Amino acid sequence: MSLIARRSFIASWPVIAGLMLPGSAAALAPTVFAAPIRLQGNRVWLDVSVEGLPPEPFILDTGTTESLISDSWASSVKLRERGASIIGGLGGVERTSVLRVEDVVIGGTFRIPYMEFHGTKSVVDSRTRGLIGAPLFTDMDSDLDFVANQWRIYPDGRSERPGMYLIPESYMPRRASYGLTTPVQIGDFSGRFLIDTGAPRNILLDGKAARDIGWWDSERPYVPVRASGFGKGSLRTRMFRADKVLLHKFAFPRALVTLAEPGPRNGNFDNVEGLVGLDMIRHFYLSTDPKRKQLWMAPNGLNFAGTERYPMSGLWLDRKGTRIVIEDVGNGSPAKDAGLQPGDTLVGVEWNAILRRLGGKPGDQVAFDYERDGKRGHAQFNLKPYL
Repeated sequence: MSLIARRSFIASWPVIAGLMLPGSAAALAPTVFAAPIRLQGNRVWLDVSVEGLPPEPFILDTGTTESLISDSWASSVKLRERGASIIGGLGGVERTSVLRVEDVVIGGTFRIPYMEFHGTKSVVDSRTRGLIGAPLFTDMDSDLDFVANQWRIYPDGRSERPGMYLIPESYMPRRASYGLTTPVQIGDFSGRFLIDTGAPRNILLDGKAARDIGWWDSERPYVPVRASGFGKGSLRTRMFRADKVLLHKFAFPRALVTLAEPGPRNGNFDNVEGLVGLDMIRHFYLSTDPKRKQLWMAPNGLNFAGTERYPMSGLWLDRKGTRIVIEDVGNGSPAKDAGLQPGDTLVGVEWNAILRRLGGKPGDQVAFDYERDGKRGHAQFNLKPYL
């Protein structure tokens, strides 16, 4: 189903586009509505109020066609369920409740008479009440402006976009709405990628694209990580350093690129090779033209130097019963140089304590005992950025 009942939404624009006080003349409504947004913790945050309740923090997520809401919070404020559904994400599928939520106000700026939300236990961040999905951005003339910290809505459309670049074939049908895509080139590999403000990293290649690019089993240095999203599961992934990534005509030298474990195409990546995440998206102005099914982009000049982060040990650990086992060791990493191998079992360490130590700052020393084939060894290394 569509996120919004479109006929009602469009027909009601003079009433719902702004916060019109009783008795206000619809003709006096402005033609641009600017909802405040904020970049924090690699998320795009905005405040949303529903059914007259105080505003709550939500995340703008252009990677999903559904808007999601925490089912525990929805129950606590007595939002009404009207059915059930099954939806999926990177972490698998989940049965969700379907809620018809009335009087939704985005950023204290424009009002929607009702929206459909999916109640879920898998909200991606404990600080948020839910996600606002792509259709609100793709179905209306919109600007996403990280310089002014605004999401601007143009109910009557907007004029030319001087200085912006048209992204070819950017509107991709997805279920009842559209996703936004862009061409990406990484070395000799190229494909179309979904623009996903809900993905915190740079670039994520799905299993088929990861197999095609050929890095997974190479000698290239990598960081073992897990990619998670909607659902309880996660994807095994590895992070690499590319010489250059081209997003349309815009070059990102020495960008980080994450590969899902090679295999068949994941169902979340139908018709695309992966995701472009917020680490890259935040460098651009984005503007949508739903009538012509067009996305426009331009560099915004923001400088995020020094904000790059990735785990610096090269270890990925897993818990198997009461044991803590090394699942992967990155090429070129401090852990690799220390002689650690997949299958080694850590000895005398507690799960949360070792995770804190592995997540330390450059130069921090990590030391622990481990067992391999019934023999005990000792590992010691210093954290460092190695990609």
